[in-house]
Parts: sequence; structure tokens; C-alpha cells
Amino acid sequence: MMNEENKKEIIAAINQRIIKLECPICHRSEYTFLDGYFVDAVQDNYRSMTLGGRMLPSVVLVCNHCGHIDKFSLGVLGLMAIHEEAKNTTNNVSPEDNA
Repeated sequence: MMNEENKKEIIAAINQRIIKLECPICHRSEYTFLDGYFVDAVQDNYRSMTLGGRMLPSVVLVCNHCGHIDKFSLGVLGLMAIHEEAKNTTNNVSPEDNA
């Protein structure tokens, strides 16, 4: 899914912002980095789903002890370029096609 360089950049960005990553549920510090990008659709109406609108791309860490999931926004981490590069490589789409 993700290439090793992108994984290292994402992990480095998280480590720069968090001194000690600790699960808020069980207080352990052992996490698994899920290999892939996650995208939540931002919706205006909870009664219907619209595809192709605003999205929140993120990466996910899962606590190895209790399974709690922590999501990190690629935009806040300053990594949207990595996400766009991965998406374009995977789908063979140029940035102009997404405009």
C-alpha cells in the first residue's frame, strides 16, 4: 500500500508533535501503524450520503493492547503532498484531473 519513505515521513511527523504516544484507554504505548490511507467523507446532512465532496484524509494507529484507534489528519501533519502523490501513483491520475 504505502511505500516505506511515506511511512517514515508520516511516523516522523507524528513523533515531532507527540512527545509520548500513549493510548487514552489503557495507557499502553504499543501501537500498530495501519498500512494505508483513510478518508472520511465530510457531510452536510446526516440523513443522506454524498460522494465526491469534502474529504478528510488521515492515517491510523491502533493500540496493540485494547484496539483503540487513533486517527491523524494528513493536512494537520503537513503531509497532504504525500497523500496526493500516493493517490496519483496508485490511480495513475494527474493532479489536473482532480481539479
